[in-house]
Amino acid sequence: MKTRSYHYNNSTITIVFGDILDSKAEVIVSSDDTGISMSGGVSGAILRKGGEIIREDAQKKLPAQMGDVIVSTSGALQYQKYVFHCLTLDFDYKMDTLEGRWANSDDMNNYILQHSVDKCFRLLQVLDLHSMAFPCIGAGLAHIPLEQVAENMADVISSNLCKTQKPYEIELYLYESTGFDNNRKKMSEMDYIDMFEKFAIKSALYQHEVEIHYQPAKETSDSPVTGFMDIPKREEMDHEVFISYSRKDMESVNVIRELLDRNGISYWIDKEGIFSGENYKEVIVDAIETARAVLFVSSEHSNESINVIRELGYAVKQSRTIIPVLLDDTPYAKSVRLDIADIHQIDFKEIKSAEKELITSIRYVLGIQTSKQQEQS
Repeated sequence: MKTRSYHYNNSTITIVFGDILDSKAEVIVSSDDTGISMSGGVSGAILRKGGEIIREDAQKKLPAQMGDVIVSTSGALQYQKYVFHCLTLDFDYKMDTLEGRWANSDDMNNYILQHSVDKCFRLLQVLDLHSMAFPCIGAGLAHIPLEQVAENMADVISSNLCKTQKPYEIELYLYESTGFDNNRKKMSEMDYIDMFEKFAIKSALYQHEVEIHYQPAKETSDSPVTGFMDIPKREEMDHEVFISYSRKDMESVNVIRELLDRNGISYWIDKEGIFSGENYKEVIVDAIETARAVLFVSSEHSNESINVIRELGYAVKQSRTIIPVLLDDTPYAKSVRLDIADIHQIDFKEIKSAEKELITSIRYVLGIQTSKQQEQS
């Protein structure tokens, strides 16, 4: 079994020419349809080895759409804790229509690949796991061209590993020895040369980007990023929550963003630190004034950030409701302590138990404000 490895910060992506069922990763990923039939390829092999309980557990989480990821038990699989089912195929389409269905659907394929692979990484973080094994997502029954699979998986996997200092071990298995079609051509390493090249290129590019943008930011990670960007206009803002945070906590903040997305709560976030600079204060002012609540992601980093302190100070002056979410036990910065010390805190160190409380609190705050606005009108 031959492998090639590429390194990103403290993480590694290893491309393996072998059977994904040999992996010892905590999570094994498979491609499946929106009915999670697990009828062929990698998913079929997982079903045979792990047992019917995997399919039964996954189907309890339906309905879901293409591009989504369903988490299920790993059944009788020896090493895995979970199976992530990437939905790459519409269950309602018959097998004989697949070729025509995907013939001119590059945009759909790109969405499915990018969204599902990215969500796998977010789930890995939420579940506090550090290793995951992918097959070539969508290259089997979904008939997504291997070159397109290579481009998208290389981009999304490299991007996620580049942005974290956590020690993730990611595997990508290229050879599906349990293929669904006995007439399908046996694949050799040369058939996957494009996959190796894509990761080699992405690795070099992202490492270069890290050296330029991330390493120098060690002491000033909340400083604004320069470059060309569109400045959002106040009249275009339509959000309920403003997120105030430190960019050093971006991984945890992304978990919160995913939670808000799932619950249909709109938010505004300066995700690159672009608008926190001297020349863009008016954007932050507009975003806070437009919001109906401010979510303060409290941590050691955010309580040391002058930009976060300014945002909270202005939010208090504008009588915006502040909802503190604690990532650690760091006391609030002295300059805002008097203003928010008595506000109910949501302990987000245990993510699973805090999710419901956070959403309930936000909905409660927004509901009260909606009632007040109706009374005033």
